[in-house]
Amino acid sequence: MSDHSLSTPLLPPSDHTIVSISNPTPQTSINSNGSNNLYCFLGAENGYEVLETSTIDPFRNHTSKIEGVYEWVKIVVCLPIAALRLVIFGVSLVIGYIATRCALFGWKDRESPMPRWRCGIMWITRVSARCILFSFGYFSFLLLVF
Repeated sequence: MSDHSLSTPLLPPSDHTIVSISNPTPQTSINSNGSNNLYCFLGAENGYEVLETSTIDPFRNHTSKIEGVYEWVKIVVCLPIAALRLVIFGVSLVIGYIATRCALFGWKDRESPMPRWRCGIMWITRVSARCILFSFGYFSFLLLVF
């Protein structure tokens, strides 16, 4: 089985018949108006034309400076929101870490479930994780916290 062509069987020979189908003459597509244009139904009468590439780059800001009231209002409104999100992230991270360390401090029995008071402290970690998601912009957690 050193022959690696398309007609070589993948499985060893068996009792079934293999039929090869080939079309010696290619068929041409002729539309209702008698042309071979496949794109005439789209309105391309002379065939498909590839347009030139656009020079617009949506990932590049071509403004050299901040101009206009609208841009300044966006900066004044959005910078405090970004700072508040960073503060929420940092505080939630610290509270979650402290709560987890307190809950796991001195817990040696890994085979049995946690006592109720340790589970209650771990609930703080769950809420702080939701606050971290909130600081990243995930807002549907509000229904699942309480």
